[in-house]
Amino acid sequence: MPLAVGDTISFGRSGGRRLVDLEVSSSPRVSRRAGTVEVTPVGVLLANTGSNPLLVDDASGVRQTVRPGQVLLFPVGRARVGFAGTEDAFELNVVLGPRSGGVPGADETTTERTRPAWSLAEGTAYYACLVALCEPTLRHPDSPWIPTSQQVAERLWERGLLSSQRSGDWVDRRLDDVREKLPIGEKPWTAERARRATPEEQEHALARARSGAPRRTARKEQLVEFAVESGIVTLDTVRRLLG
Repeated sequence: MPLAVGDTISFGRSGGRRLVDLEVSSSPRVSRRAGTVEVTPVGVLLANTGSNPLLVDDASGVRQTVRPGQVLLFPVGRARVGFAGTEDAFELNVVLGPRSGGVPGADETTTERTRPAWSLAEGTAYYACLVALCEPTLRHPDSPWIPTSQQVAERLWERGLLSSQRSGDWVDRRLDDVREKLPIGEKPWTAERARRATPEEQEHALARARSGAPRRTARKEQLVEFAVESGIVTLDTVRRLLG
């Protein structure tokens, strides 16, 4: 679709009445009005008008996360816009051209709610552990640090969020629960993955099975980075839970 400076298009989930210019996914994790793209004199302005993060890869291959309510400015040209919690995406290629018309009904609202991108429930022990793990990074962005599992347990006990004192191993098990719900770390060894694996990957899997070693998981740094960049844990979340 050719766009001129000042033109705006909207995109989002398909289904029911057409509410956007581009229907890009049928996933319930994509908002009915997920975002807008506007051509400005200084570049392309992408706004997240949905409930879940947008993942934008520009022409240079750099990925940026655009959280709900945020905007991103990037040069005219190609970009890939993905949706958190899904494999859906669409390619955006903005070429300046004649002004295009709008789509009737694009401003209509819907009562259908968008599902969260990831099934992390607030009020659970694992979520509290994740928030405490991310706390130093969010409170001290200029000098972030990663607490140990024991420090996380002590922090939650200090704030009265635990009925009794817990060990670092207890926290590790809660963080393992988080990793199981997020697309990070090593994927489970399924039959489909085994069929597609290279001989080297198969040998490594067999060696781990013989050794009895547990499946490797992502490091705490990787977990914090994903949770913060994806907006799963924010500074407001930390303040609400930990004061």
